[in-house]
Amino acid sequence: MANVKNQVATQGEQQAEMVVNNAFIDGLTKQLAEKQKYGLSFPADYNVANALMGAYLVLKETTDKNGNPLMEVCSQNSIANSLVDMSVLGLSVQKKQGYFIAYGGKCQFQKSYFGNITIARRYGLKSISAEVIYDGDAFSYEVVDGKKRLVEHKQDFMNIDNTKIKGAYAVAVMADGEKMMEVMNISQIRQSWQQGYGYKEKGGTHEKFTDQMAKKTVINRLCKMITNTYGDGAMIDTYERLEDAEDLDAVAEDVAYEIEQNANKEEFVVDEAPQIAQEPEQVTMADLTAGKKQKEPAPVGKPDWA
Repeated sequence: MANVKNQVATQGEQQAEMVVNNAFIDGLTKQLAEKQKYGLSFPADYNVANALMGAYLVLKETTDKNGNPLMEVCSQNSIANSLVDMSVLGLSVQKKQGYFIAYGGKCQFQKSYFGNITIARRYGLKSISAEVIYDGDAFSYEVVDGKKRLVEHKQDFMNIDNTKIKGAYAVAVMADGEKMMEVMNISQIRQSWQQGYGYKEKGGTHEKFTDQMAKKTVINRLCKMITNTYGDGAMIDTYERLEDAEDLDAVAEDVAYEIEQNANKEEFVVDEAPQIAQEPEQVTMADLTAGKKQKEPAPVGKPDWA
């Protein structure tokens, strides 16, 4: 049985290699280069060919939630689209600026915390910092012309307690000196976590390092604001589409895909009750003598006259 499983796994890997290989990456690189003639642009510090080849190496080692190789369970088109999304955003999975996930039979590229900051820096972000608001802190902010501005945050050392977090905020300073701020209460932060792929409410990273994860969440929100404010059309379109994809229920997508794949694939047949063959009536020596046949079958064994 183990040999059969190994043969199946090897066959799947070979098929995946035929679908996504070096030639596939080379072809995709040429297609993106051709699109540059029609307005598609990449950051000056971004090497498309290197990023795609690095992503290919990462894809070969990436598995879905069931441990199956991503390149075996995802369609070629979805893998190509995820690589294009990564390239348009100017990110690298080898630099931990994003990652690939699989659900619903499709490959999806998702930006990471580092990826969001990388994009924002290309649009003028000079520095960004975040702080956690604890129960007992003196915190206030105001909204001026639709923009948030920090007024006060006083924090006592003894207030620091991950079980008493009320929220978090981030402040960014742009290259032109402008300051931008985002603030989220703990309910908003937890709602954002629940949309994430692989989030665990109990025993996961978010519970163990609640303060750090809260900071990352509010920084991600602020980076999104910066990108939407300063980014170009193609960047914003891709960014927003990936943001929408992150809000999908991955578990529900997986279940729907499995139902679609397995529906009506095998006809359900009700087995008929087996017909029990009737043994022929056996005749004993006494019956022959009496000229009668026994009405019930004799017990299994030697015949009476044996």
